[in-house]
Amino acid sequence: MSVAPARFVALKAIAAIRERDAYLGPVLDSQLGRAGLSDADHALATRLTRGVIETIGTLDAAINSHLTKQSSVEPRVRDALRLATYELLFMRTPPRAAVHQGVEAARAVRPQASGLANAVLRRVADSVETFPWGDPESDMEALARMTGHPLWLAELVASEFGPDTARAMFEANNEPAPLYLRHNPFHAGLDVALGVLADDGADPTQAPPDGSSFVVHNERAAVRGRALAEGFFVVTDAAAQVAPLAVAVAPEMTVLDAGAGRGTKTLALQSAAVALGGPAKITSLDIHEFKTKLLGERMDTLGVPNIETITGDILDPASIPTPAGGYDVVLLDAPCTGLGTLRRHPEQRWRVSADDVSRMAVLQGQMIAALAALVRPGGHLVYSTCSVARAENDGVIEGFLAGDAGRDFSIVSIEELVPAEWKRYLTPQGWFRSIPEPGGPDGHFVARLERQTAQA
Repeated sequence: MSVAPARFVALKAIAAIRERDAYLGPVLDSQLGRAGLSDADHALATRLTRGVIETIGTLDAAINSHLTKQSSVEPRVRDALRLATYELLFMRTPPRAAVHQGVEAARAVRPQASGLANAVLRRVADSVETFPWGDPESDMEALARMTGHPLWLAELVASEFGPDTARAMFEANNEPAPLYLRHNPFHAGLDVALGVLADDGADPTQAPPDGSSFVVHNERAAVRGRALAEGFFVVTDAAAQVAPLAVAVAPEMTVLDAGAGRGTKTLALQSAAVALGGPAKITSLDIHEFKTKLLGERMDTLGVPNIETITGDILDPASIPTPAGGYDVVLLDAPCTGLGTLRRHPEQRWRVSADDVSRMAVLQGQMIAALAALVRPGGHLVYSTCSVARAENDGVIEGFLAGDAGRDFSIVSIEELVPAEWKRYLTPQGWFRSIPEPGGPDGHFVARLERQTAQA
């Protein structure tokens, strides 16, 4: 028996992601685009590829427990073992089918590996009924195995937010993320844009945090449709939209969008200003010149007015043109570990380490301290990440306020900007902190600080 089409495509995608250290999405899209699978096989190949990448550390641990020489397994043979082990442990595919397909996949790579594959997979199959090999209600290692997450991450989230929150977050990470969109008013009015989105078959409904945010219930139709292709809407997680709202932009306000990326928050900022009567003076920054060029081109394509795109280094404030007296608001959407967006970037789950959290927190602290000098007295500094780790959020803000760079700043609550259905995401300090949950937004953190008008 040959390897079934969906499994064959999944194996090719898994190998490509591993070999290139690549992102899952583009690789899988490319493989599926060439495969010509039926809808059922398309869905199965997607689930298999995503599932293996999400749980790869758990799969390797299970496989390694039945190997005497772990390093001697050829990478493509290991991919075959991973795929079959995922089916056994997480999909509960009948053992006979999963083992047989795993052996065939290993044989296709190296005929001599079929015996090894058969022996390992039969042993994994024998242990399926007791997986996750412990009680996930009381055993953190079992919870990590059951949800396919690194133990360090399970321990971190459980210690900071409790085991129930950890379990809900990890279950959410193993489900497809909702597709949230934000209206682009510079392309067409909301009624027209929603009409196009509905005609695409996307089935949109309004979502927090405001009247410009929507969730679609037919993602495939939305991705293939006119509304996204022609710029009526842009893709952005619902909770990611809180950071530009926290800027509280107004016409003529000077705003630095530091680390602007693709400019989605820049669009949200200018949309809010224009809705209040006129554009703000927004400067969007990136450290890489080619990204700055792409950002400018995207703003032009989307029709966003009055945006100046510049190349500069956040850690070198002298490289950033600044209005006399400073900016009214600086928005720092800081680079981070992305622990709040793992379901959108499943390949990151096993690439990020506990050391990365500490390393990023140091960098984030340096960035916020550097940008503080660019805020005018009476102005605001908005800090955001897409991480759930307190070290990258609370720790950065608290460290900044305790240091020399933050001595003139104080916390300003953003409670009035958070809709009623999201009040549970507010912290006692008035910060916004969402944690992934099934059917909900990603994990994001937002804090707003004000620079005092009188120097201390």
